[in-house]
Formats: sequence, structure tokens, C-alpha cells
Amino acid sequence: MNKEDGQRNMGKQIDKEEIPFYFKIYKSLREEIEDGIYKVGDLLPSEVELGERFGASRTTIRNALGELEKEGLVSRKRGKGTIVQEPKTTQNLNYISSFTETLKEKGIEVTTGSLTVELITAPSKIASLLNLENDEKVYLVQRTRIANDIPIAFVSNYLLARVIPGLEFKKEILRREGLYQLLEREYGLQLHRAVETIEAYSSGPLESDLLQIPQRIPLFHTVRVTYLEDETPFEVVISVIRADKYEYKVYLEGRPHRGKEVF
Repeated sequence: MNKEDGQRNMGKQIDKEEIPFYFKIYKSLREEIEDGIYKVGDLLPSEVELGERFGASRTTIRNALGELEKEGLVSRKRGKGTIVQEPKTTQNLNYISSFTETLKEKGIEVTTGSLTVELITAPSKIASLLNLENDEKVYLVQRTRIANDIPIAFVSNYLLARVIPGLEFKKEILRREGLYQLLEREYGLQLHRAVETIEAYSSGPLESDLLQIPQRIPLFHTVRVTYLEDETPFEVVISVIRADKYEYKVYLEGRPHRGKEVF
């Protein structure tokens, strides 16, 4: 073995040894959950049983279960144990994606509950966000989005009507596919950028009725303004989303440029 091969093999050995034991256990359990060995609602073996199986301390097992909990794959409840949860859908915030596209990319079956498409005069708040004047019209598309038979979001899209004439006649297409796919194929539109504001709150009577959930369930309230390639504000999306079934992931890189620090 030459010197270069020896260094390469040594590097592989170091990398292998640097993987924490709890992370190996976490990966093993995650694979078993993804393979359906443990299904949604099942109890995982106790910490003692897992410790015996993997030859690990309870602290190591707890760290592994903690990683599963961070991903929303399990919940740990005192007196009950560790329960397998339905995984959350994650939307990355570094590109524009519709709610339907995000869900389908995860292999989740998406259907539409209630659906309305109306041509209306833009409300004052929407007109301000879209820079509209003289009572210009918008299409209001409102839908309940259902993921694997569970109502997960109520979405209201306000769209610049002059750019997409005849949208009301494409209602049945909207039942089958995402709005952004329809806009790209039917109207040749390219969405350039978007600014989205996300807030958290608890469900009240209205949300309870829309999503068929108890009150005080955690929700996301999001407002997105989407722009076309020529920087025309084209769409305002207001969404109410179940936070126990959905999450956002933000991609960050680097540090902002700053001037010389003053001491």
C-alpha cells in the first residue's frame, strides 16, 4: 500500500469513527419507520428495550429519539412512550413552490375539498399589495387542500385578472393540479420571485370549521406576494396551514456584508 492509499484509508476510518453512536441508532430507527416496520400510531420499544437491542446507554437512546422527534417522526409522551407520527411536509423557502407541488413531491396524495373561483373587485389591502388602481378586478381562488384524506390548509389566491382571462372556466383543471402548473401551461407565465410573511397562531372557530379541527391547534398564517419576470405584482396568497402537519425550512448561507465595526 502506498502512502496516498494509506492516508485515504485512514481518512475513511476517521470519518467512520466520528459518526456518533446515537446518530447510527437514529438512522436505523428512521429507516424502520420509513419502511413501515413501525406505522403511524405505533409505539416504539421502550428506552430499556432499545438500549438492550443496540447495546447503548439510555442517554444515547434518548439522543437518538430526540433526533426523530426533531424531524416530526415521533412524539414522546410521559407515561405513554414514543409514538410514531405522520411526518410533516417540509417546504423549502429558497424557491417558489405551490402548496400542491410541495406535497406531491413528498409522495402525498393531494385532493381539493371546497373550491370557488370568482372575479371580484380587489379588496383595499390586496389592491395595495398588487399596486392596483381604479377598482381593478382580480380572480379570487379559494380551496381547501386535503393531504392523505386530512384537511391541511385553506388557501386564498388573489390573481391579477387582466393577465389570466377566463380563469373561471378552468375550475375543473384546478381540482386536479396545482395552480402554478396551470398558470405556466395555460398562460405561459413565469413566476420570478415572491416575498412571504409567516406568522403562528392558534385555531379559532373559523379555522376549526374550515379545517375540521379542534380549536387551539397550532397554525401558520402566511401572506405571499408573487411577482412576474417584469416585476409586476401578480398574486397575493393568504394561507391557513396546520402547523402539526407542515413545516418550513429556510436555507441560509454566508454572512451579510458589513462596514468597518466601530468600537
